[in-house]
Amino acid sequence: MYLDKLDFFLLENTIGIINKKIGVASYDFKFDNIFHCSRPYEDPKLVTAIARIGAIENYERLYAQWEKNEIYLINNVNEHLRASQLECWYPLLEELTPYSKWFDKVPSCDDLLSTFTFPMFIKGSRQTARHTAKLSIAHDRKDLERILLEYSKNDILHWQKFVCREFIELMSVQKTITTDKIPVSFEFRTFWFRGKLVGVGHYWSAFTTYNWDAIQEKRALNLAEKAVDRLKVPFLVIDLALTKEDKWIIIECNDGQESGYAGVNPISLWNNIITLLMVD
Repeated sequence: MYLDKLDFFLLENTIGIINKKIGVASYDFKFDNIFHCSRPYEDPKLVTAIARIGAIENYERLYAQWEKNEIYLINNVNEHLRASQLECWYPLLEELTPYSKWFDKVPSCDDLLSTFTFPMFIKGSRQTARHTAKLSIAHDRKDLERILLEYSKNDILHWQKFVCREFIELMSVQKTITTDKIPVSFEFRTFWFRGKLVGVGHYWSAFTTYNWDAIQEKRALNLAEKAVDRLKVPFLVIDLALTKEDKWIIIECNDGQESGYAGVNPISLWNNIITLLMVD
């Protein structure tokens, strides 16, 4: 069954998948190679579905469009916003994440310097500009002026609310590939499905390998569980990092539908989700 030229199938007779290849290795996954995928699915009444179609520009429209076909995305509109927009999740996690402030339009240098000191971390309310360091970290006023000027012209940033965050030194890891990205740190991505951990992996898997010990893992996941309990989003991603002061913090939250796998094993992730659904 295909709607809007997107591939829809039932995954192992448990949950619907709305799928589209976007050409990003860390996001795309060939479900058919591993799992039983039922097509066409002729009676989609009350089917819950996960959309794996990349970043979704207008989630409300997408949700309503599929709802007309009695297919309901795993996260409703409010849950999607609470997972993906910093101004929605930050108030619920304020003490667990770096201090942040957001603006409806690009602020002036003086506006930012009235609250923040250098270095500053700049991003959009949903994401960075592909983690590019020169568009994310302002070390001085010259850097900040350049970022403010380029923000409105950037294809990823211009449509998002402007966010400035306290810059916190993270525990670094040695990278094996030279990159123009922000400093590679001891950061992990975790996927949560209906409150249960279903996937975890090192965030910067494209550039290096690293792992945590049992104590680090326990502390990090305890922090993530606090966020999961507060946000109450059915399919959620929490990114965590260890600071140089040995404190775990939440870097970002995301809708699990839009999130790349990073170092998470996708086969294990989907197997874990399928197992949970079969138990339910």
